[in-house]
Amino acid sequence: MSDKSSKLFVRLGKIGLPALVSGVVALVAGGIYAVSAAPSSVTACVAKKDGAMRYSASGSCKGAKETTLVIGAQGATGPAGPAGPAGATGAAGAVGSMATQSSAEIKTNTSYTLVLTDAGKFIWSKSSPTVVVPTNASVAFPIGTRIDIGQLGATSANIIFVTPSVGVTLNSQSVDGAGVAISSTFDRGAFQMGTLVKIATNEWVFLKSPDENSSST
Repeated sequence: MSDKSSKLFVRLGKIGLPALVSGVVALVAGGIYAVSAAPSSVTACVAKKDGAMRYSASGSCKGAKETTLVIGAQGATGPAGPAGPAGATGAAGAVGSMATQSSAEIKTNTSYTLVLTDAGKFIWSKSSPTVVVPTNASVAFPIGTRIDIGQLGATSANIIFVTPSVGVTLNSQSVDGAGVAISSTFDRGAFQMGTLVKIATNEWVFLKSPDENSSST
């Protein structure tokens, strides 16, 4: 064994390298020493004078007399890869049941303006209210909204009127002399029914059975 190798093993024996560094040291051409290290980063200092190596617990070496070797250092994180493709569309949900349609009574005898929670309901009255269809800016019913209206009054005086707010088109059988849709009414008497369906932003259709008293004029 050469003098350099003897000095290296004596020095390693004195400083007692911790378990972080495996004890595999080899002497190669030119007096350069190599160390196999298990941890992610180990700092070793190599003397410029004779090539003797020591482990640096502090991570720093004697600048003018030693060369710093960082063994097993972790490289910088690379850039993120491109986003993967969108996943497949999920299965369609189950079809709802009209058996669970909720209902609400209009108890006023004057004016009742539809509210968002009326969507999909069966609303009814035993008096003679005017059901007002609001603009989309006032109540944003989704297009396709359906509202059933039932007239359950027991006398011929119980008539429900359906009228559009200014800016709303109500397609129905009730028109004035100029052909413009106006308030629609049910036939006189109990157990009449109609359906409102929103077909555009400010456009509804009112579906009901034809009768001779379809206009409020």
